Amino acid sequence: MKIVAYDPKHGILKLVPESSDDIWLLSLVIKPGDLVKGRTLREVRFGERGSGRSSRIPMVLTIRVESVDFQPFSTRLRVRGVVVEGPEKFGVKGKHHTITVDVGQEITIIKEGGWPRQLLEKLEKSKFRSKAIVVAVDYDEYAIGIVQEQGLRIVAEEALRLPGKDDPSRGEKLVQAITIIAKKVLDIARREGINSVIVVGPGFAKEHVVEKLKELDELRIVVDTASMGGVAGIHEAIRRGVVRRVLAELELADVVEIVGEFEKLIVKEPERVAYGVDDVEYALEQGAVEKLVLLDELLHSPDPAMRERIDRMLKLADQISSKVYLVGREHPAYLKIKGLGGVFAILRYPLFRNTLSQQL
Repeated sequence: MKIVAYDPKHGILKLVPESSDDIWLLSLVIKPGDLVKGRTLREVRFGERGSGRSSRIPMVLTIRVESVDFQPFSTRLRVRGVVVEGPEKFGVKGKHHTITVDVGQEITIIKEGGWPRQLLEKLEKSKFRSKAIVVAVDYDEYAIGIVQEQGLRIVAEEALRLPGKDDPSRGEKLVQAITIIAKKVLDIARREGINSVIVVGPGFAKEHVVEKLKELDELRIVVDTASMGGVAGIHEAIRRGVVRRVLAELELADVVEIVGEFEKLIVKEPERVAYGVDDVEYALEQGAVEKLVLLDELLHSPDPAMRERIDRMLKLADQISSKVYLVGREHPAYLKIKGLGGVFAILRYPLFRNTLSQQL
């Protein structure tokens, strides 16, 4: 992510996404109520009362964001909202418009209440973060994911549909499938600028993929076992620490560890944890939160009151120097965190549950 300019006083940030991961990251930080300014195309009708021909006209618009849509297999972000600023002659103010953000396109994001430190850090770190491709493959299916600080992003998954073991064409079909997988990995590596690949799975399928990758290009390849291929195999590799050994500095595996820490504390020292928006908000107000973990989808809650609470919680976390982890839907810990109300915290010191309930 290239940061072009930042005005902290007015909450104005101008930037250029430089990869599909940057586009994904923007989908986390742009929220309903923000202002987004960018160059876009708008269909305009000419003639009296718009009865004549129409044409798509390039223009710079500023919209008040209502929704953000990112497709995992795309490099584009669709930001929809109401136009608050644009060329007067086209009469676009007050109308709905969608700005499509792509790699290399400069945009300006304005957060009128200011930028939380955690979001700025996410954008800053995106310039330097390490990434790896994780492939989980067996003879039934495979999945390819990109793992980086913000989490896991699945970019390909498919069933192999190989003929039965007695079918004479099985060997040929397997070679074709392995070649397709290896070429997809290389395409992703070149597109994303990644040179580390982790290949996991049961049996010899993973070895075939590794051989083909080595034949096609020079990459740093780590091989390990998993009980299955597909997305479940990737999640297993993360849980078992395979990714940790390759990319120890990434926060993806940290979140899994923090969830484990939470599960131990809630049994042995329940006063050292808080979960659910109400309890965590109170713990933040007391300055007690050491680590805050929340689902990024809370940033985009359809409930304006909830969005305001989450914004306030992030600002409180900033003020008391809590470590904040934003977790996406594809993270292996997603369902556990969802079951805790979407947010939990590890506390610096005990806050007793009855005290929490009296305050809320």
